[in-house]
Amino acid sequence: MSFIFGGFNPNKLKPNLKMAVHRLQISASKKTNAIKNQKREIAKLLEEKPPKEEKARIRAEALIREDNMVEALEIIELQCELLHERMRLLETSKECPGDLLSTVKTLIWASARIDNPELLEVKKQLVYKYGKKFGEEAMANAPAVVNERVVHKLSIQPPTAFLVRAYMVEIASTYNVDYNPPEIQDTTTPMAAPSGFSVPVAPGSDFGHVYAEPEVIIQGGGGGLPPQQLPPGWTYTDDGLLSRNDGNADQPTPPPSAMQPQNPLPPMAAAANPPPPYGGNDLPGQVAKTASAPANPPPPGPEPDVFVPPAPTVPPSSQGGGGEGKEGDVEGD
Repeated sequence: MSFIFGGFNPNKLKPNLKMAVHRLQISASKKTNAIKNQKREIAKLLEEKPPKEEKARIRAEALIREDNMVEALEIIELQCELLHERMRLLETSKECPGDLLSTVKTLIWASARIDNPELLEVKKQLVYKYGKKFGEEAMANAPAVVNERVVHKLSIQPPTAFLVRAYMVEIASTYNVDYNPPEIQDTTTPMAAPSGFSVPVAPGSDFGHVYAEPEVIIQGGGGGLPPQQLPPGWTYTDDGLLSRNDGNADQPTPPPSAMQPQNPLPPMAAAANPPPPYGGNDLPGQVAKTASAPANPPPPGPEPDVFVPPAPTVPPSSQGGGGEGKEGDVEGD
């Protein structure tokens, strides 16, 4: 009755093992269908002209990971079914049976590496049954009793370049794609990072021939463009690409006068037609007069109109009444 206070409960372990098997089957089926689509995509990449080999390698690496995951899920599924059938043995034994030690620790170890909520509940019940220390040893795989294939297939290490090439060759053979990559002797080194050799020059505009040397295009059958003379400062690299040479060591420095804007008129025309020194048709004797006062002052214009508002008018009745009243007041006083 210890399960009442959060201990081991076989009534929770058994159904969760069954539901974990069902979820593992669904996950493996989905990943298998996804692998089929990935194989077709890789074949299309290898079939293009030129083939997008680097992108196909990355897709092949992802396909290998999915393939490893499906393999690990099927192994874990078998172990869940075995534990489900031997539930009575787990209930009656205080220590983990020797023939089930690898199975129990594999389920505990794999519960943190795959997406399966029911398997997490299985791990919780097994830790309740055999103790917290037993669970920590299983998570650390000490002393290396977890299933070796499951550990290898769920590893985070990338696949080797040899395995990636083998997958790509098999995919090309399945979809009748002409693909013969060079042999790889090293079977332990992962795939190298892409360098971009399979990416064409100027893929957006399809003007890659502008950057390539004409002789290289003619030899490679790229259209047979005639040789062209490059402008100063441009050259071809060893790869046959057009690049600009920014070094000015071999080029003479232009004089400062070359950097200034030139006179738009020829020297002879500029000397024959000098600009008038006095600013128009004035004679030399009129320079002082012109400078002191303008030759033709503007005539005085009409005076501006000024608006004068009319004085306010007072009605006679108010003037008379007011005046008489005031005079009467004065006389009375």
